[in-house]
Amino acid sequence: LICTNGGKIKVSHEWNGEAMWKLEYSPHGGIFIISRNHDWHLSCDGQRLDISPSKGIGQTWILEPIMPSTISMDQITMYSSIGAATVALSVAMPFAIMGIIGGMGFTAGGISAGSIAAGMMSAEAIASGGGVAAGGTVAVLQSIGASGLGAAGFAGAMGAGGVIGASGGRLATAVMGKSEEQKNEGTSSSSNTNMAYCNWRHWE
Repeated sequence: LICTNGGKIKVSHEWNGEAMWKLEYSPHGGIFIISRNHDWHLSCDGQRLDISPSKGIGQTWILEPIMPSTISMDQITMYSSIGAATVALSVAMPFAIMGIIGGMGFTAGGISAGSIAAGMMSAEAIASGGGVAAGGTVAVLQSIGASGLGAAGFAGAMGAGGVIGASGGRLATAVMGKSEEQKNEGTSSSSNTNMAYCNWRHWE
């Protein structure tokens, strides 16, 4: 939106000094939008945009953030839920891993008799000729069960939880988007073309 020296406003694809505007507080409760080059004030009579040298109510604007019409309340709720679930899964993943490993029988006091861990140790000992190899699966799991994941393992588990949460979020977003497309298919969306911007409160 540019303001010419002759007191006209136009829409232009060019970026120059006439496209620059400044904001000043209005005593009427709001702001003035003023051409930086020509000192004209953006004005609206409720139907169309104009410019004026005056500083009255007709030149006073109130700017309010408006959410894009393409984002529904259901989508906002879904995105918030996905974010919260991703964070929660990242935090919970290390503790879940520790719980699973402990449940398998890898405990701080050693491998529990009759547990899955005992069966794994027996199978590994038979496969290796009577011993459990250092750095093998059983040895690593028992180390975690006895002393925890450690800083690197904890960070890795949190990262894995975040990846799982984000992947689930992307899937939910794709499903939601497809559902929205099917719901809106065949319906005509309201158009605000040719509606005065200053009269946006009455847009559909």
